[in-house]
Amino acid sequence: MKKLLILTLVMLITGAFICGAQAAVYEFKEFAAHGFTLDVPDGWFVTEDKFSNKFDFDSPDGAIIIGRIGGTELITFLYVSHEASYGNTFAKAISQGIEGSDPVENGDGDYLFKYNENDVEINVRTQTVGHLGIVMESQNGFDEILAMLETLL
Repeated sequence: MKKLLILTLVMLITGAFICGAQAAVYEFKEFAAHGFTLDVPDGWFVTEDKFSNKFDFDSPDGAIIIGRIGGTELITFLYVSHEASYGNTFAKAISQGIEGSDPVENGDGDYLFKYNENDVEINVRTQTVGHLGIVMESQNGFDEILAMLETLL
């Protein structure tokens, strides 16, 4: 009986760790013309602002913001028109909206630049996927953000 109880406890604890490590799937059905889904890991928040965005970018759908709770990483999703969907055009518009440096293409279609917010230097990486403009902000690198974006559908 004691062994069965211990085995049950071990299984419950293992199950809790497995469930805790899983991501929540968020679905934005009508955002950026076709919508998208994304797996967001535990420890990150999701906010939708239907009317504005911090980049002063003309996005009729507003913005979806995903960030690490208590962290220094943010991802902002914006609607981009056909004219603004070219990587360089999108990156320049975002950089100008926050008074950032000139964007530089990094070799795989993304653009990188920096800006200062409250005397803290923020690294920015932008990319476009169809009508979806993605702005990644980080002080610590983009590995976790890029891993999350691999789940983008």
